[in-house]
Amino acid sequence: MPGSGFSVLFVCTGNICRSAMAERLLTARIGDSASGRRAGEGEVVVRSAGTRAVVGRSMSSQTRPRVRAFGGDPDGFVATQLTESSIAAADLVLGLTQDHTTRVTALDPGAFSRTFTLREFARAVEGFAEGDPRDPARWRELTDRAVDARRHGRLPPRADDDIDDPYGRPDEAFDEMARRLVPAIDILAGQRATA
Repeated sequence: MPGSGFSVLFVCTGNICRSAMAERLLTARIGDSASGRRAGEGEVVVRSAGTRAVVGRSMSSQTRPRVRAFGGDPDGFVATQLTESSIAAADLVLGLTQDHTTRVTALDPGAFSRTFTLREFARAVEGFAEGDPRDPARWRELTDRAVDARRHGRLPPRADDDIDDPYGRPDEAFDEMARRLVPAIDILAGQRATA
């Protein structure tokens, strides 16, 4: 739909570490107005949710400094629960593990074609993600490319697509989360990896 907006939804478990970080980093790379709203005419909107969200909670204290270190703003973030309506409102759903994508499609089987893990989607579009990350048409083209790659067997799932949950673990687990998450976000934004 020319001129229409595009909505990206990140999904993890509690929505206070991985998907929260992904939302805020991609938002920073697109522009501050992208976070949390519905996609309006010509806008790209980035949101996140959890399959077992700690609803109403802010981003974890160990995630916040890592979001800032990579150019995002953790302030004002509030965890939300994944729902059928949040999936239906998304043009692209990116889980942080295969389990998250499975849960998304269990809630909304019709979302399968537009649901990937973050790292799987980044693999599919790497080298093709140039252009303005604020352009909804670009996101539709990238999504079509990933769908086509999966349809033709060029996007087999890989064990290293999953980004482990660092919650309740030492700082090194949060560093590893960032090391695996940030380059994928940079690919989506058409930037060189910063992690």
